[in-house]
Amino acid sequence: MSELMFVLKSFLLTVILVVAMQVKVGNSSLEQHSQWWLQNSSVSIYVQSVAAGGALAIRNLFFSVKSGVMGKVQAGK
Repeated sequence: MSELMFVLKSFLLTVILVVAMQVKVGNSSLEQHSQWWLQNSSVSIYVQSVAAGGALAIRNLFFSVKSGVMGKVQAGK
């Protein structure tokens, strides 16, 4: 029963938050303000650069493994 209460409380909190984010402040809503802040904050820019570096590292690892496997396959022919 406690699991159901947790789900209901979470749902109610989500509905309240979604409704509150639609409040207009000036020409845009709180949701638009928070989205702009999240995209342009210094932490966000840092996280995006780290993620880009991680994606590049994964790409380089994939191509390295691929070329190694292809070299072994072609050497075995």
